[in-house]
Amino acid sequence: MPLLDDLVNNYSNKDLVKIFTQVGIESAKITDINRQILKEVTLAQWLLESSRAKSDLAINANNFAGLKWRIPDMKGFAEPLKIKVPSELEEVEFCKFTDIDAFIIGYWKFLTRTPYKGLEEYTNTPENFLGFLKAKGYSSDPKYVSKVVDLLPEAQKLLANVGGVTIPASVVQLQLIRVPKEVELGQNFRVEGVAPLTDSGKVLSITSDDKSPALSVAISQDGKWQFDFVFKQEGDRRMIINVDDQTLEIPIKVVVPFDHKDDENTQQPTASSLPGAKVIKLDGSVGIGGVNKAADVKAIKARLYELGYKWVGDPDSADRDRGLFDAIKLFQSIIAGRSTVNGDGRVDVGGITHRWLQAANAPRWELMPKSDPNNGLVNGELEDTQDNHDFGTHWLADVIKKIAQDYQNSYRNTHPLAAPFAINDVSLPHGGDTPDHHGHETGMMCDIYLPQKNGNFGGIVWSSSNYDRDAARAILKSITNQKLVRAIFFNDRQLIQEGLCVSLSGHDNHIHFEINQPVRS
Repeated sequence: MPLLDDLVNNYSNKDLVKIFTQVGIESAKITDINRQILKEVTLAQWLLESSRAKSDLAINANNFAGLKWRIPDMKGFAEPLKIKVPSELEEVEFCKFTDIDAFIIGYWKFLTRTPYKGLEEYTNTPENFLGFLKAKGYSSDPKYVSKVVDLLPEAQKLLANVGGVTIPASVVQLQLIRVPKEVELGQNFRVEGVAPLTDSGKVLSITSDDKSPALSVAISQDGKWQFDFVFKQEGDRRMIINVDDQTLEIPIKVVVPFDHKDDENTQQPTASSLPGAKVIKLDGSVGIGGVNKAADVKAIKARLYELGYKWVGDPDSADRDRGLFDAIKLFQSIIAGRSTVNGDGRVDVGGITHRWLQAANAPRWELMPKSDPNNGLVNGELEDTQDNHDFGTHWLADVIKKIAQDYQNSYRNTHPLAAPFAINDVSLPHGGDTPDHHGHETGMMCDIYLPQKNGNFGGIVWSSSNYDRDAARAILKSITNQKLVRAIFFNDRQLIQEGLCVSLSGHDNHIHFEINQPVRS
């Protein structure tokens, strides 16, 4: 498909900022990450519209998007061509472009027309962009959005494969996706991974400290596997996961919590003696379906408010509303290490939520760190006034600062022209569901812009010619050095082979990392 190859190769190397400036789209309102989203989703759109560059319009008019002739908007960017297409009953005038370059510019010029005014506000996800176009009359097909979205993986692969880079359809060996490095004695935790598709249906053997297998877990049809586990003894422990000739060995530190002498019947859990700890005496449960005595409600609201969950409302009031319930659910999801909000919204006396609220290191909810030239940290999300995924836990904020300093010390001090450690999305001001991501709801995940060879960052994919793999490798090593980090997703095949990250769809243009909750203190 030489015509499709030409389109992909050309578009892959295009700078959308220059094109937007040329045609009149406000590029300042569209982030680097969103520009990459636009490049991927529009290529998927063109695959659909042009039948993968096989349509008469594509072949005879370099029109891969089914753009109809519009005067005066398209004058100077295209010429009219009357042609019969399958979707029309008779000949219709479409745009004819001189070459692929002219089409790419003409496509974006077409979207500056009056019906598409405000396009810049709908570029954060493929669905938002396509939904906006459809609502403005771009397509009458009720399934248009889903049809294009279904082609996104193909478009992403085509863009990534420019220059001969190939992305395998599956992993080639047993891999970890998420695992903690440290847990409490008696804490239930989850381990997740993926296996080659050829191992689907096989059974993993999980052994603890070279003893008899503790678990047997089946590998699902998509190659993924997971299991929950609890250690009953403290110390430096090992888990061994095995299938056929593939083995993973996982070291996990098991720590005795300060309140380990409390039992399940303890009504007032032991509080830490460390600064920041808080004794919270409760006579009954608080929240959804709770007893909700006035003094107890005030105590829980006061602690959550103190920790930064200020949407609980007036801490001196015993009023209960969705703000309080949502804050409890978010807090519960954080202390459980979840990526999405899923708690019962109730603080039970002596329960784990009560214990974490008392802890000295209870998760505070706060604005993520500002850019700091001293350690090379750039908070691109905070500087982007069009987006507000600026909030998260203080645990994540601390990890971000440690990564930046580690990267500065280990790499940028000897490579002063290297790109900084530049972060993007975390979570919304009150956490919870975000249309931009699956996950990113609990302030425990962070996206990172890719470094460029010229010292800039963002706006590229890992297969781009100006992507700086050495800097990315150093960033990944600095992330891995942090005890709380449990997962890193990025699709650079070389760095995956080096064991520094795991592949995940949608992570060609940025690095994503997640943290676990720390041990209570």
